[in-house]
Amino acid sequence: MEEKPRSVISNGVFYGLITGAAMIVFSLIMFLLDLYLNKTINWIGYIFLIAGMVWGTLEYRKKYTNGFLTFGKAFSSCFWIGLIAGVLASVYLFVFVQFIHPGFINETLDQVRANIMTSSPDMSDEQIEQAVEMSAKFMTPVMMTVWGLVIYAVMSAIIGLILAIFLKKEDPALKTSM
Repeated sequence: MEEKPRSVISNGVFYGLITGAAMIVFSLIMFLLDLYLNKTINWIGYIFLIAGMVWGTLEYRKKYTNGFLTFGKAFSSCFWIGLIAGVLASVYLFVFVQFIHPGFINETLDQVRANIMTSSPDMSDEQIEQAVEMSAKFMTPVMMTVWGLVIYAVMSAIIGLILAIFLKKEDPALKTSM
């Protein structure tokens, strides 16, 4: 039975949901292991994003385009996968901060305070508190979700452009006919 052709967007939704789910599971594991505030380990989440983009785009190329994919389609596939995964991860972030671990924002602000004190020991206590208060304005569940969506959109575009260079595979028949 031959598979029905799939659009780049529907492919992006399918693999984006899988990728986003993997990112959420990773995040929950980091929370359960009490490693969720470790910024170095949290960068591993981007490996899931990149792997999902590569996997989904290669599957699309293999199953729906006869093994060939233009740069534009490769970018589009990567971007949609990343964007959908980012939407899912951002919604999860809202749920996490609002319901699962409401103390997350206070813990993050304590970490901000400690980082400021370490990096700028000459700042007065009043200046440090002003900086923390300014950070707190951007650390509401809604603001964190909005910024997460923006960051994932930008990162999906950047990573998608880079990956598309390696994932494209031009059809040689199209080059000879020109």
